[in-house]
Amino acid sequence: MLRQAMSGDLPDDPTDEEFMSEVLDLCIGCKGCAKDCPSEVDMAKLKAEVTHAYHQEHGSSLRDKLFANVDTLARLGSALAPLSNAASAVPGARTVIEKTVGIASDRTLPTFERESLQDWFADRGPQVDEAAADRKAVLFPDTYTNYSHPEIGRAAVEVLEAAGVHVQLADRTDSGRPAHSKGFLEKSRAAAEQNVEALAPAVAEGWDVVLVEPSDAVMFQLDYLDLLSGAAVETLAENTYGLCEYLDRFDLDRNVEWAAPGEALTYHGHCHQKATKKDHHAVGVLRRAGYDVDPLDSGCCGMAGSFGYEREHFSMSKAIGSILFDQVDDSDGETVVAPGASCRTQLGDRDAADAEPPHPVEKLAAALA
Repeated sequence: MLRQAMSGDLPDDPTDEEFMSEVLDLCIGCKGCAKDCPSEVDMAKLKAEVTHAYHQEHGSSLRDKLFANVDTLARLGSALAPLSNAASAVPGARTVIEKTVGIASDRTLPTFERESLQDWFADRGPQVDEAAADRKAVLFPDTYTNYSHPEIGRAAVEVLEAAGVHVQLADRTDSGRPAHSKGFLEKSRAAAEQNVEALAPAVAEGWDVVLVEPSDAVMFQLDYLDLLSGAAVETLAENTYGLCEYLDRFDLDRNVEWAAPGEALTYHGHCHQKATKKDHHAVGVLRRAGYDVDPLDSGCCGMAGSFGYEREHFSMSKAIGSILFDQVDDSDGETVVAPGASCRTQLGDRDAADAEPPHPVEKLAAALA
């Protein structure tokens, strides 16, 4: 439909309100088409471009702007924690948010930690001397990890250092992914430019860039190449890795003395990593650490970043998630692990009694001897 509209075969303009709502509204940006479609069409990329054009012609909603600027909101939420967490728990607050902004009242909202990952690392510092390290890496503390779940970032630092890596943290937290997924390409391009400017010199000096959030890692590896051109962005993309990809690619986990507690894990990979054929790394590292791993042949969890938060998409998000839930039920694993923040939110919202499952790096940190 999009191809036909862009080529003029359909009467609808791709940026027409009806076309956007009837055709593109249910594209969740999972990039699965880039892997499963015979012609490898990246609908997520095309949707971002068309949504960008739509914003320019018709403007954008308050909700879209909030999601695009989630890094700023998370930084404020962290600075005001625990008050910011208590505010969303006030009776009736979620109903008000749903009616005014359009965020589903049944969806669990993110919480924030007062001590961010950057705060923790600033006090702690690196524990592996740079001169003695096998490799040196800049860990990019994405928004969710830095402000909402710094314990995942702390686990990442511990695992990397156990593997002989000298670790430093990047000063920036916004990869540009939230703005990009909502079609604010000027904002995502600006984030890309700032990150390239900040990180490319380190890469030129032999540093690697590592991320624990898959969608942010793929943003660096793939989407930056659509937003920018030149040797600096290409070199940064080539030297950016997801955490388990990094451990696996350079055999770093083989340097670690693992002592996994004999736990069976059910692994749900992130759709962006599957689309870029980088999802297998985590399974290999977890198995070498001593875990029995059942990797699910799963698609997108249905959360898809902001999609699952949106009132009109909540039921669709849960319907897609039910497919994953059935696969989890059929698995023999004792514990579900998932690297994606959205996936963990969806799995944690399965019912009121569920908690978010751990990130694979948390299980790796638990297996350190």
